[in-house]
Amino acid sequence: MSNRPSRPPAYPAFIGKDRELLRLVARVNELNRLQAAVRAALPVELAPACQSVSWAGSELLIGVTSSAAAARIRLSAPRMLEKLVEAGWQITGITPRVQVALQVEKSRKTKDLHLSDAAFSALGELAETVDDAGLEQALRNLLASHAERILKRE
Repeated sequence: MSNRPSRPPAYPAFIGKDRELLRLVARVNELNRLQAAVRAALPVELAPACQSVSWAGSELLIGVTSSAAAARIRLSAPRMLEKLVEAGWQITGITPRVQVALQVEKSRKTKDLHLSDAAFSALGELAETVDDAGLEQALRNLLASHAERILKRE
């Protein structure tokens, strides 16, 4: 079911006259135009959160990266619906869906411990003089892992 009059598709020459591929290219082009229209109707700061669009009948489903973006789209839905209908899209409602696979995972910085030779020997001496066995073992583990990392670098 098409919700907007289709245009002649622009497609690569290798597709040729394969009807199934031509229909697929036309569908992808339609969804790309719809996504561009949706992003244009969204507030500027919210547009990057819109990662995908799809249809459920005449209901527009918008895949977003976070629940905060979904909440903002729900609030903006009446204005967006009006803009999209004015642009010629046949839409009766807008439903944002948080797509877990689209969420950007924040990278964690690893902490590298760089000990000078003086600090390394001072921690070694501390490990020998400390009375707490747990602390002594923790210091020895720290020194061993540091020495191992140094050997790997060399």
